[in-house]
Amino acid sequence: MVRIILNADDIGYSEAVTLGIIKSYRDGVIRSTTMMTNMPSAPLAAKLLKENPGLYCGQHSNIVIGTPVSDPKEIPSLVDEYGHFNVKQRLKQGLKLDVEDIKKEVRAQAERFKELMGYYPTHIEGHAVFDPGLAVAIREVAVELHVHYTDNIHYIENGEMVQLRDTHDSGWEVPVMPKVGYYQDKVSLDYWLDDQADLLSEDLVEIHSHPGYIDQELLDWSSYNITRAKEVQIACDPALKKWAEDNDVHFISFNDIKKK
Repeated sequence: MVRIILNADDIGYSEAVTLGIIKSYRDGVIRSTTMMTNMPSAPLAAKLLKENPGLYCGQHSNIVIGTPVSDPKEIPSLVDEYGHFNVKQRLKQGLKLDVEDIKKEVRAQAERFKELMGYYPTHIEGHAVFDPGLAVAIREVAVELHVHYTDNIHYIENGEMVQLRDTHDSGWEVPVMPKVGYYQDKVSLDYWLDDQADLLSEDLVEIHSHPGYIDQELLDWSSYNITRAKEVQIACDPALKKWAEDNDVHFISFNDIKKK
């Protein structure tokens, strides 16, 4: 048996992304998603998640897109003069992010999650920032809340990509990451049917995917857009479901890997 957490990142990013993720759950193999609680469509995401309780949701900590949940004045290293996140621009300029600022925002997003869902997230991860400070902040907030966190973070150091793999004993099993990521030109039905990432040799794998429909908000904010619709189609394809059945592959959520 192979267990795969095919997590749908970014629910709440926009209305269309949110609807695409719900489609990928209702008609497809997605069983796990993570919410960007600071985004305008987060309330819609919470509403739809409550209507679809079989879809697990954790926190997708976002310090890149939009405005923070925290008071921008309290996290000056993450925002511009208008109170919008400008982390990517700062990192390109070689500027450091304040870990305490990140931690404050990750914690605030957890509080927003509780406001929306009625409980704290039981899994916390980060969104699209190559900075070790985010990994530190997520770990500290997750430990504080006694919840799971993704312990596989990538960041840039001296121009090279570094993979940070925490070996914490959190009470959850620790998945491996796929040998071939499911992103951009690797998104295809053949990725699964031809087992391009050698998934069938593993026991427990964590794969981050980005299914979603497309609206103007997404086009304005993200360069990863058109492929999201393709991910919805693949997640719902009967051929993928048959591949899973034939190979004893079970799509699960982070909630399923908590040790008994």
